[in-house]
Amino acid sequence: MDEREIIRRAQEGNMAAFEQIVRTYEKKVLYTALQICRNQQDAEDITQDVFLSVYKNIPSFRFEASFYSWLYRITLNTAFNHTRQCKHEEFLTNNDDENRYLDISEDNSEDFTESKNFQEILEQIVRKLPEKQKIVLVMRYSQHLKIKEIALILGIGEGTVKKYLFRAQEKLRNALNPYKNKHLKDLT
Repeated sequence: MDEREIIRRAQEGNMAAFEQIVRTYEKKVLYTALQICRNQQDAEDITQDVFLSVYKNIPSFRFEASFYSWLYRITLNTAFNHTRQCKHEEFLTNNDDENRYLDISEDNSEDFTESKNFQEILEQIVRKLPEKQKIVLVMRYSQHLKIKEIALILGIGEGTVKKYLFRAQEKLRNALNPYKNKHLKDLT
């Protein structure tokens, strides 16, 4: 049975067809959620929420775009809504902990290089990016999607995707400069 037929059956309420959709896409949804929130438990919660949303909304899917694009958009929305909610709750409960996150904007290259490994630093910088830039960066480099695919999924122009990607890359480059300079000094 092809995907289109499975989706049609799920739209008619066939639970076996819906379960097939979940089995097909569960790992991709979980991976995407994990790329955004960086927490296994939160990613699993997001995955559940995504498939609840898909279950409720699958009758409205009209085959105008690919099913994966539709599902991916639901995943992004759910993950970012969850992340926003967690940040809000974290702020309310920990608003006095000013040093919880590394301030990349300050010139603290010593702390920057000694306190974290490169992957942690990179993830921290990415978390601080504006949401649209973060989405595009994750889709391009973690999901390996083409510019055209990102534009289609997000419903924006390819030029806009390129603009967000360029700005995200520029911010990463600037934030990593102290790290790069410290390592160059160590080599000389």
